[in-house]
Amino acid sequence: MSYVADATVPRVSILIPAASTSTFLRACLRSLATCVPASIAHEIIVVLNEPEENGIVSGEFPDVTFVASPVNLGLAGAGNRARALARGELLVLLHDDAEVEAGWLEALVDAVDAHPEAGAIGSKVFYPDGRLQNAGMIVWRDGTTSAPWPTACEPRADDFRETRAVDYCGSCSLLVRAAAWDAAGGLDERLYPAYPVDVDLAMALRHAGFSVLFEPRSVIRHHRGASITNRRWLEFIWSRNRRLFLEKWTPALEAHEPADPESVEAIRRALARAEATGERLAKAGGARPATPPGTFDAEEQLRRMTRISSELQRAYVADLEAKLEESEADRSARLEVIEKLDAALRQAREGGNR
Repeated sequence: MSYVADATVPRVSILIPAASTSTFLRACLRSLATCVPASIAHEIIVVLNEPEENGIVSGEFPDVTFVASPVNLGLAGAGNRARALARGELLVLLHDDAEVEAGWLEALVDAVDAHPEAGAIGSKVFYPDGRLQNAGMIVWRDGTTSAPWPTACEPRADDFRETRAVDYCGSCSLLVRAAAWDAAGGLDERLYPAYPVDVDLAMALRHAGFSVLFEPRSVIRHHRGASITNRRWLEFIWSRNRRLFLEKWTPALEAHEPADPESVEAIRRALARAEATGERLAKAGGARPATPPGTFDAEEQLRRMTRISSELQRAYVADLEAKLEESEADRSARLEVIEKLDAALRQAREGGNR
């Protein structure tokens, strides 16, 4: 049965957590205005995690729903907040530092219609300069991730031309069935503020019986990591959230390849395993029955995310203090060694003068 667009009932809800500069958000929304066809009934919901910075954009796009949060909800929290407002049967997570290209949404919708086993379908992602950034990603046994090519290699723009099952696709452009989103329990807000929310969602979708696909005809440009510039903070978040991720998914990861992102053969095996998993899920048709989303309490979420943010800040300060103490201890040890060497050198000189 073909879908007949009805502007009053959107089939697609585009969810944009906004945390970078207004320049990026404005460019993102302009690309949607240019490239999303009226033939696909849709709505756009933007959650402003930094309302002072991004609020100025809201007046420029009257057809977009803007929700301002006084608390930074993070990627997962903002996504869940937007999902609570969404009316579409298809949800599309889109980062505010992404710009879509012509045919982007049509390709995602065509793919999800052609693959009823798919819970999520991700786009082909390029850097602004045209280099390939993401074409469906690999998750290794230790929870680390990599692109489906060795880092020493530079893939061509037209590589990865087939729709295929993958371990995960980035949340910078990811279509998720609303029913699959709810069956997976939504986005895990403990992975605050961002990483690895998309990897966790893919694992949860497969656990619920859905596959995750990569669709190369859907293309975006992505200013990767525009919202986080503090490298030390980023490393702390990665380390902390990876521990949470492993606590949750280590048993499932046993089926994955040991991490070897520079090995062409290991990458080949990882891609083959992902495709075999997708084929198994397609044959099983084992997606769990749709579960209606629970009642969403925005005030409770604000309290929860305030607590999570405060706990993260305290943990970060404690981590910095521990590193500082370690550095000072190392410095003291080095000074002690230098003093001993200096004393030995003085002794040697005095002995030579006798």
